[in-house]
Amino acid sequence: MKFLICGLGSIGQRHYKNLKKLGFNDILVYRTKKGSNQNFINNFEKKFKPQVFYNLNEALAKKPKAVLITNPTSLHVPLAIKAAKAGIHVFTEKPLSCNIKGVEKLISEIKKHKLVGYVGYNFRFHPLLKQMKKWVEAGKIGKVLSAQAEIGEYLPDWHPWENYQKTYAARKDLDGGVVLTQSHDLDYLYWFFGKAKYIASVGGKKSDLKINVDDLVKIIIEFKSGIITAVHMDYLKRPPKRQFEILGTKGRIIWNYEEKKLTFISLQKGVKPLIIKEPLNFERNSMFIKELKHFIKCLRGKEKPLVDLSQGKEVLKIILAIKKSLKDKKIIKL
Repeated sequence: MKFLICGLGSIGQRHYKNLKKLGFNDILVYRTKKGSNQNFINNFEKKFKPQVFYNLNEALAKKPKAVLITNPTSLHVPLAIKAAKAGIHVFTEKPLSCNIKGVEKLISEIKKHKLVGYVGYNFRFHPLLKQMKKWVEAGKIGKVLSAQAEIGEYLPDWHPWENYQKTYAARKDLDGGVVLTQSHDLDYLYWFFGKAKYIASVGGKKSDLKINVDDLVKIIIEFKSGIITAVHMDYLKRPPKRQFEILGTKGRIIWNYEEKKLTFISLQKGVKPLIIKEPLNFERNSMFIKELKHFIKCLRGKEKPLVDLSQGKEVLKIILAIKKSLKDKKIIKL
């Protein structure tokens, strides 16, 4: 099975290495020589010696089974459409896009050619988050009333090997900003609670970081199910924090990513909290490995995409509503 990876930033390199771990060696690379850290890319190329193309049409002409799109967000959809028209399956990194332009055309091309279209929200493969969803669906905390999610991480710590100001996450021209970059947390809210109905957000560029994108945002989302959520996102916390809490009529569940634990607290007196820890062999890359294994099974017709393009579009609608609310300073109805 032949793969084409488009973009050799940190996530493109991660997927390349993981495909190798899974036993796939026919991996092509397309890049444009416009990366923010050429030394980082050059070191990778010296070590792994991938077959690199600087012309997309030439790369697609090699007829890969699937393309993994890991370049800047604004380029995802145009590249994916080209791949789909060539009959090539598509895995695009999150988020699906930075705007809605071309998304319906992409979905149409994927359906027309009977291809797999997938969006890379790897947290759906986190074992504690999956267990949390099972508890919710089983009614362990009764009727769900509300939830809150918090994600914060100091941006200069993300990629120590490069100037944080040059990374995609820090640049408006590369569709950076905390809302687009950290949309994992918006995806799992959609995964748990369905489509959003109303969204209000405040924040923007608030810190002393030398960037031109939003770095602190607070969001309220009311889902069509009636569940209300509060979301905090920032580029400022050290050490990092990622936590998700759901409140129900019978108790609450708290997932703490950094502490590697899931906690159920019953509303009933005298019931001790139930705590589940991450498996001992679990590490961050485990999610990416499981995600690729799932995608490959989809290519072989053995599974259906856990995050297809239609779901990616719904998460994108939430992202765009948050951005619009920030800009217009009003509640947005979806």
